[in-house]
Amino acid sequence: MELAQLKYFKTIAEHGTMSRAAGVLHVSQPALSASMKKLEDELGVNLFDRGKNSVVLNENGRAVLAYAEKILTLADEMRDGFRQNAVLKLGFCDPGAMRFAVPLFQKAHPDAAVTSELIFDEREIENLLLSRRYDAVVSLRRPENAAIETVPFVDEELMLSVDANDPLARRDGVCLANEPPLKMAVYCGRGAFIDQTKAFLDTLKNRHDIRMFDDYFVFRQLLDGEKRATLTTKLVRQYRNDGAGRVIVPLTDDGVKADYILSYLVENKRKVKPLADWAASISTRR
Repeated sequence: MELAQLKYFKTIAEHGTMSRAAGVLHVSQPALSASMKKLEDELGVNLFDRGKNSVVLNENGRAVLAYAEKILTLADEMRDGFRQNAVLKLGFCDPGAMRFAVPLFQKAHPDAAVTSELIFDEREIENLLLSRRYDAVVSLRRPENAAIETVPFVDEELMLSVDANDPLARRDGVCLANEPPLKMAVYCGRGAFIDQTKAFLDTLKNRHDIRMFDDYFVFRQLLDGEKRATLTTKLVRQYRNDGAGRVIVPLTDDGVKADYILSYLVENKRKVKPLADWAASISTRR
C-alpha cells in the first residue's frame, strides 16, 4: 500500500467519479482504476458501489476513508516537521558577517533553506544554542560549554575609504593613530565588531574630526557632499558601495581585526557541516 493510492482514493471519494478525480490528479482514468483495484485486492474487500456514471463509497470504503485521512494527515505532519528541522537557523552577532555570508552560502547551496537573525548579546550564545533557537551562531566570543563545538568562520578588518584624489589613496597602508587630523564620517549600527570599531574610534576622537551616523541615508549625503574619509570593512565592501571614485586603503592600527567563530551543538555537526565547509573554502580563497 502506498500513500499515492490513499491520496487517489480520497480524491475519488471527494469528486464522486473516476473521470473527475483523474483530471484533478493529472493521471489517466485507466491508471487510476488500476490503482484502486490494487488497493481493493490488498485489503481484500470492495470499496465502491459502482454506478454507470459514478462511484460511491460502500461501508468498507467509508471505513477506509477515515483511515486514509488520518494517515495522509500524519504523513503531511511528518513531512512538514522534517522540512522545518531541515531549515538551517543561524544567528549572527554582526550585520556585516550575515549580509556577506548568507547570500554567498545560498548561492553555493541553492537547495539549502536558511533563516538568519541578528543577536546583540554574545553572552546569550550558549542559551541560544542549547535551547535550539539557532542551529549555529556566528560570533566573536567563543562559547564555553562541552556540548558546543566551534570552528573558524571568516575574518574581518576595518579599512579606510578615501576619495581617489586624497593623498592617502596612494598609500599602501595607513595608521590612523599617527596621521594628521582627518575629517571622517562613519556609519555605525549595532553588533559585536561594530562595538569594537566604536571603541577603536574612541581612542582617535582627540586626533580626528569623526562624525558618527546610525542613518545610512544621511551618512551617504554627507559623504558624497564633503568627500570625507570613512571606514568600511573587508566583508562589508563585498556588498555595500559607499560611492564612486573611492579607494580602499588597509589600516595598520591595533584593534582593527577580528576573527568570527562558528559555534553549534555537537549533535548538530552534520547539519551545520555544509556551512562550515563553505566557510573553510572561502577562507582559502580570500
